[in-house]
Amino acid sequence: MDERIKKLRKLLEQLNDGWIFVEGKRDREALRLLGLQKILTISGNLRQSCAKIQKDEKVFVLTDLDRRGEQLARMAKDELEGLSITVDLEMRKNLAYILNIRYFEDAKRAYDDLLIRSKTE
Repeated sequence: MDERIKKLRKLLEQLNDGWIFVEGKRDREALRLLGLQKILTISGNLRQSCAKIQKDEKVFVLTDLDRRGEQLARMAKDELEGLSITVDLEMRKNLAYILNIRYFEDAKRAYDDLLIRSKTE
């Protein structure tokens, strides 16, 4: 099996161990199609999403890798850390790198493309 696919599957397993914050509905849907469950959209309702998280839970912030996504990631990190909640911003870059995406709404398509390429190599 392709090394990137192994890494990707490991990252997806790790993501299921916590909550995932994404920007919008299309991001949430794309990640659900990858088998991820606990996904909250934060664009427009960051405080409400943060209020749903317990102190002992971990949050992975998977905002897009653009200026708006960077701003939302920082805001989410500040808000969550203010509530003593563990925040992971690294997973965002790792997952985007492996899938070769900037926008998480493209995650499912990129995952499928990666699987197809690995079978033809």
